[in-house]
Amino acid sequence: MNTKFSLALTAFTCLSVVGCGGAATTTTQTTLPDDAPMGMSYFQIGGTESNFGETTLASGFMPDPFTVNVVSGSTSENEVDVTSAGIPAEQAGNCTGYATREPDFILHLETASDALRFFVSSAGDTTLIINDGGGRWWCSDDEGGNLNPMVDIANAPAGQYDIWVGSYAEDANIEGVLSVTELLDSVHP
Repeated sequence: MNTKFSLALTAFTCLSVVGCGGAATTTTQTTLPDDAPMGMSYFQIGGTESNFGETTLASGFMPDPFTVNVVSGSTSENEVDVTSAGIPAEQAGNCTGYATREPDFILHLETASDALRFFVSSAGDTTLIINDGGGRWWCSDDEGGNLNPMVDIANAPAGQYDIWVGSYAEDANIEGVLSVTELLDSVHP
């Protein structure tokens, strides 16, 4: 078996069995088969590199919310048009904007959580794209109000969460804060 086919098969198997955002160890793949599952050919899923770091949290984490400074979007040479990424709206929500190929942040959730809220606070129009610990996609444009995205995940599975903070406009880079919380009733953008 040639190396290119072997790597593509590894990436496809990962998505078929647990999703690359799942708890399984995965290999970052850049060359994919033509029938690669949705979003895989556009985004780096299950890798170890991100633009603004990574952290490990377990249910009941403190302080809550966890926050990290981010900059949305990308530059033209490294930009993914999220709308064209092939993530179906019936699975993920409102997938739009422009982001980088590699995630902006990686969250390793050690234990499942009853609920997680992800939101971005910024002065501009940002979007949010998440591949969760079970390999499911979640997207948001303005659900957090004031052009801020927000995603609530009930019964959030343990595993790797690859998170992208996109810009609604092409070639826009907006400073903001990505927050993760279990306090859905009291913490909001």
